[in-house]
Amino acid sequence: MRIVIINIIIFSSLIFFSELIIRVFKISQLQGVEQSLFDVSGDIVLNQSNTEAVIFGKKAYIDSNGFRVPSKDYVYKYDTSLLVLGDSVSFGVGVEESKTFVGILRNQIKTNIYNASVAGHNLIDYASLMKNYHSNLKDISRVAIFIGLNDVHFSKGIIKKNELNENNSKESFYINFLKNINIYLRNKSALFVFLKSKFMKSDEKHFNLLNSYYNDQDILIKFKKTLFEMDKFAKSKKLKVTYIILPYSYQTKNNCNKNILFPQNKIKNIFSELKISVYDFTKEFCLESKKRLFLNYDPVHLSEDGHFFVNNLLINKIYNN
Repeated sequence: MRIVIINIIIFSSLIFFSELIIRVFKISQLQGVEQSLFDVSGDIVLNQSNTEAVIFGKKAYIDSNGFRVPSKDYVYKYDTSLLVLGDSVSFGVGVEESKTFVGILRNQIKTNIYNASVAGHNLIDYASLMKNYHSNLKDISRVAIFIGLNDVHFSKGIIKKNELNENNSKESFYINFLKNINIYLRNKSALFVFLKSKFMKSDEKHFNLLNSYYNDQDILIKFKKTLFEMDKFAKSKKLKVTYIILPYSYQTKNNCNKNILFPQNKIKNIFSELKISVYDFTKEFCLESKKRLFLNYDPVHLSEDGHFFVNNLLINKIYNN
């Protein structure tokens, strides 16, 4: 019995110190999301207004409109505003707001920035929200839409509670138990995230999954139709809309060869066919592939350096005029 207890103590100590080392040296990060962040009452999942929640280990503050802001008492300063639409990348998960590219940009241009990004959003959500926010907030004169390669995946990124319960009822207790353990550990253990990502090759797995969407003509047609309607609306309202494509970490780690840039090329072809301008930051990311522009062992989310890098591109290519 004594040997068993000693072994348990040694094993627990190893786990504790491994967790401590990973957190101190930022080898990996938590990937949990507090569900209190989301408002699932409507057709589109939004950020819960006037709330604060922890997402990927960092606290996020949300204002009365559902926009991420630097602090709980943040006050907008200007008469005109830039609306930012995107998913968890432009929301800036795992990074303090002031160090995200939106947070840095808001101190460099003389206009309000409404960061309406929500984890799990896609192009259809952007189309609806651009119309809704333009109708409700008359000071919006410009829109920036950050397109991730997974934006052709038109399923909901955040599952509503009733849908989750419905799915759970169809699955075995054992499967649900494992899912709940996975969610808990992603919220609590950077060591778990590190081991899972390292041995399951999550960046490659995510990329291969989304890459298949770009061979589906029905999905591409839907993407093109949605983009056409967005452009039509923007022109009718004289809104200046800027589209920016951001890459996946797997692409930059693998020298950005032509085969793995297939999604970007498909997206840009659609923009070209519709005669809509788009900025693709993939090339710049590829040239900086030796820098840690993504969170460690994360397929898509940017590190602090990555956010700083994107901000510089935004200033030099778009907002310096």
